[in-house]
Amino acid sequence: MPDFLDVYERALKGPLMNENDFDMKVLVPAANQVVNEYGIKYNPQNPLPSDDAAADNIYHAAIEFLSRVGIYCKDTNRIIKFTKEEILSAVKAAPGRCFLGEGKDAGVYDMRKPDDSKWPWFTVGFGWICTSEQMATNQVEALALLPDSKAMKFPNLKHIRGIPVTAGSPMEIYASIRMIKIAREAMRRAGRPGMPIMSLLTTAASAATTLAASAPQFGLRPSDGWLAVILPELKVNFEVMNKVAYLLNWGANIGVTSSTIIGGYCGGPAGAALATVANILTGLLVHKGDYHLTLPTDFQHSIGSTRGALWALSSAMQASSRNIPVPVNQACYVAGGVNTKMYFHEAAAYLLCSVTSGSAGMGTPHPAKGVKVDAHTPLESQFGIEIGKAACKLTRNQASEIVLRLLEKYEPQIPNAPEGDRYQDCFDILTGKPSDGYLRLYNESKEELIGMGLSFD
Repeated sequence: MPDFLDVYERALKGPLMNENDFDMKVLVPAANQVVNEYGIKYNPQNPLPSDDAAADNIYHAAIEFLSRVGIYCKDTNRIIKFTKEEILSAVKAAPGRCFLGEGKDAGVYDMRKPDDSKWPWFTVGFGWICTSEQMATNQVEALALLPDSKAMKFPNLKHIRGIPVTAGSPMEIYASIRMIKIAREAMRRAGRPGMPIMSLLTTAASAATTLAASAPQFGLRPSDGWLAVILPELKVNFEVMNKVAYLLNWGANIGVTSSTIIGGYCGGPAGAALATVANILTGLLVHKGDYHLTLPTDFQHSIGSTRGALWALSSAMQASSRNIPVPVNQACYVAGGVNTKMYFHEAAAYLLCSVTSGSAGMGTPHPAKGVKVDAHTPLESQFGIEIGKAACKLTRNQASEIVLRLLEKYEPQIPNAPEGDRYQDCFDILTGKPSDGYLRLYNESKEELIGMGLSFD
């Protein structure tokens, strides 16, 4: 298998091509050809399929696709090419697990299979935006206290002392380090000082910020999860490779993250499933990743809970969990906001698809497309854990019936989804407790799901 320097050398010496030609003359034709050659077909009537042979077929198609296309380096305008043999050697060498956290909060993040009864690795929170340090502290502490939570994603600060946090500015570094300190202190107060942080660093647009924030006096460790992105579709740049070069030499856990666009260069759900698996393979080859975070996203609505996105996620997750020994986590933007019934419907559908398809890890779906400021509370993560455990009692066929019923409820609302509340609208900022109204909606949503066939502990 090529090592990191081999990959970098190919980024310098690979076939030269401008980016538009790569997209239109290499990527698009190859995606269409491979989808047709391998007979990958999207079935909108079954967004949670359970055909193992079809899943394995997508895996083999992804190897073919990646070997034809390669990875485009945006800084050199060259294609990093891999043979099928090199791709298969990377799969064979993948360890199938990684070790996260410290002390009593340490854990092994390992594989699951479709229809597996083993609980996934529960990561709570996500990279939302907070307007105050007090709200950020309250939420991180409450998230760390959730039973069965394994890892944390902390928020980003919108501003400090009224100064906005902007990418590439000194405030990017300052705010990243400040939020790390807030998060570590909140986790210490919750009795979880060794809990791994899995979102490093969503506050950082540059490799320089990652390097600066990783200094040990700020509280981060190689046993946390450090994110390195694959740019859509099948692209990388030197900012990402700089980060990877540092993390590899530090011995840190590298979490590769990718977001395939449904309705983009790879086409509809069938092409998106193909590209998602190709991205997971790319994470092993280029980024030398220890785990993968994937979020197939619908171009039209900017969410991952549409019917086509659920099919792409389920199909890709089954293909990877059956064939590629790397833990895969999912992330998702949904349309409904905090304190809405629609949010709970979308989150349940998404998590049922992910968990029963063999997702090794599970994250909290982002309310209101992830763009509304202060739009996150600990109740969404608590709901995610409860759905995740309930999903482990179901097969894909059983979960599929529930997903179809949930789609009937929320699918018509997607174009005009309720944006919901902010944290301060449905939680007491001083006590960190939810409002009676939000608790009532939460419990009503669980009762509705019980009526559909879910069983909660």
